[in-house]
Amino acid sequence: MASHVYAWNPKLWDWPEMPRERRAIERRGHVDVEWACGRNRGIEAGSRAFFVRLGVPPKGLFGSGYALCEPWEDVHWLDEKAQAGIRSRYVKLRLDALFAAPLIALDELARPPFGRFRWAVRQSGVRLPSSIADLLEPWWEARVSDARQAPAARPRKRTATIRR
Repeated sequence: MASHVYAWNPKLWDWPEMPRERRAIERRGHVDVEWACGRNRGIEAGSRAFFVRLGVPPKGLFGSGYALCEPWEDVHWLDEKAQAGIRSRYVKLRLDALFAAPLIALDELARPPFGRFRWAVRQSGVRLPSSIADLLEPWWEARVSDARQAPAARPRKRTATIRR
């Protein structure tokens, strides 16, 4: 099955639902979202999805999932483009991993063989060559596993000192 790269640029949209969606993944193991995929019509249900953060640091891969359906067309997600009558395609994705910061930095993806792909995609839904996707998958899964096993940074409980 094909793999596609979906972009998120915090300069264009701050993704206010992200904290809630991250908690949903922690509880249920997944969350379903609708995401713009530009003009791409070639996304199939079951295809792999990787999310790349662009625009502002930190940049890199921070999420993954699977397409649940083929794309459909609707009004553009940016107000000014929607008002101009521009349309976009969307796809429903089931995210199985979503992190606040990238697990694989854009600098790491610049190294061979991953550097053959332009990770700073101009629109979401860009097909990832299978030769790169096959190498990315185990690397991504290892990073996700490490991130999920890392102890969460929690403030230490203060214990009261009993004085007698």
